[in-house]
Amino acid sequence: MHVLLTGAHGFLGRPTARRLREAGHAVTTTDRHGAVDLRGDLADAGFTATLPDVDAVVHAAAVQYVSPELPLLARAAWFRRNNVEATRHLAARYAGTATHFVNIGTSMMYAQNGAERYGPGSPMQGQGVYSRSKLAAQALVEQALPRWATVIPCIIGGPGREGLFRGFVRAIARGRPVPIVGAGTHPTAMVHVEDVARLIEAVLRQGAQGFYNAAAPAPLSIVQWVREIEQELGAPPTRIVRLPLAPLRLLAALSGWRLLAREQVLMLTWPHVLDIERSLALGWQPRHDNARIARDIARHIHAQALEPLRAGARQ
Repeated sequence: MHVLLTGAHGFLGRPTARRLREAGHAVTTTDRHGAVDLRGDLADAGFTATLPDVDAVVHAAAVQYVSPELPLLARAAWFRRNNVEATRHLAARYAGTATHFVNIGTSMMYAQNGAERYGPGSPMQGQGVYSRSKLAAQALVEQALPRWATVIPCIIGGPGREGLFRGFVRAIARGRPVPIVGAGTHPTAMVHVEDVARLIEAVLRQGAQGFYNAAAPAPLSIVQWVREIEQELGAPPTRIVRLPLAPLRLLAALSGWRLLAREQVLMLTWPHVLDIERSLALGWQPRHDNARIARDIARHIHAQALEPLRAGARQ
């Protein structure tokens, strides 16, 4: 199968390209940066019109709150250009064809409302500028393309994706207290980037359509993340300092949700667990549970921190 992979230089794109090739697919890669086959901006309709005819598209290109170029101002317009307009042009390019279009969504597309878990039948609602842009892009896919599937990952983890973990690892390694906003005791699911890539390939191989969640088994709370990191680093138990969520929520709102996005505040408030039964029915099986993901990230961050010391010792 000939597959076009967008966002191929990104955190998810690189392992997806590798997995697709391992499965025997011919892959044409595109991104704005990096060593890809076709370098260009999907928000440029002229560039998108030049993309080749393919059997399938995996649309992994998107910007999000962890993107390094996230602007301080005009975020709605930035998300709209990079997530919505780019998808509009891509969907228009492959509309009317038999191309199997696999869109990469986000669990923030689900209306976060305190449910124990979110499945393909759960209501969706944009609750911030990022999730609204992803839902608008999803609507374009559904309107333009007869054969589509959307893979919805929760928090994607693995070496190179650090987020809260960097602060946790640094504090634990130095024997300092770890601050946690809110109770930090409700489950928040992650999924390893390699497992997302494997689910994408399974969806493609089987020509699957509709929504497929990606999450690792045995979700942990933030407090449990801290305990896993302690064990990975061989550190003694860390004192956890709980910071009240209400003042942070107010500050985030007053900042126009720039200090912390509204979706992120909701994830600190409610459980965030995905139902993966439909994905398991494809034969996909995550190889990493949440504890292993937390430990892998912690080990990677700690090794990076020690590298300058090791380099100095070698000199």
